[in-house]
Amino acid sequence: MPSVQITWVAGRSAEQKRKIAQRVTQALVEEGKAKIENVHVTFHDLPATDYAEAGVMVADQKRTA
Repeated sequence: MPSVQITWVAGRSAEQKRKIAQRVTQALVEEGKAKIENVHVTFHDLPATDYAEAGVMVADQKRTA
């Protein structure tokens, strides 16, 4: 049973997550030969104060994109 956990900084909409879950699931079905009913996708949304990239808290980063 494939289980995919996506951990990222919070901010995506339910619709974005829905589309991502569908695409990840489809990839596992097509390429991994998994049964669709066995694919599980979990989203872990973290506040920017709880996630760091390259040693810098995301909350402290200045993002342009």
